[in-house]
Amino acid sequence: MDTVSDEALFVALEVVGTVAFATSGVIAAARAGMDWLGGLVLAVVVAIGGGTMRGVLLGNLPIFWMESVWLVLLAMGTAVVLIAFLQWRPDSDLTRWLPLVVADAVGLSVFAVSGAEIGLIAGISGFNAVLLGVLTGVGGGVLRDILTGQRPMVLVGQIYALAAAAGATVFVVIVELGWQSRWMVLLPLAVTIGLRLLAVARDWQLPRVGRPRRA
Repeated sequence: MDTVSDEALFVALEVVGTVAFATSGVIAAARAGMDWLGGLVLAVVVAIGGGTMRGVLLGNLPIFWMESVWLVLLAMGTAVVLIAFLQWRPDSDLTRWLPLVVADAVGLSVFAVSGAEIGLIAGISGFNAVLLGVLTGVGGGVLRDILTGQRPMVLVGQIYALAAAAGATVFVVIVELGWQSRWMVLLPLAVTIGLRLLAVARDWQLPRVGRPRRA
């Protein structure tokens, strides 16, 4: 199935997503008090986690980062630069909540769209492509939250997976309608980023299951 983005644009999106998620990994590691190695590991895990899950589900072996090792090196390089910067400026605003949210929103949007695109290329249905996009987008963030001892944002009322699903759905609809302009891919990216950041700014929450019991 034809998709909206060409190979050059797809690679550019992979670069942006990898850098964004690696950045969120380092910021999360700093907030959790991890050491240099922890920051490096977390950056790589967040950057490739969702894509690894996607590859396993599609049976694309070896996994993409084993063949395109430059993505891992890009995540590691991003981590090293940010870790060095934080050693130089430990009180930088980079460790605050907002930069983490913004970096995470960018990574979420890029990988939700790329995951949906890879699903369509593999020949799965539009619905399953959206699900694959969501998994690709949220997978790295879930691993980041678990490794830093946090409850995954996707499970505690945050408009997170829903934002990824919205962007992936818009992308699939664009493809199904045959709108083949390469720049149309920017629309689903904007939908995911906008919805995620707006949800954080307005404190939008999904309804919770029942009420927590008091001890």
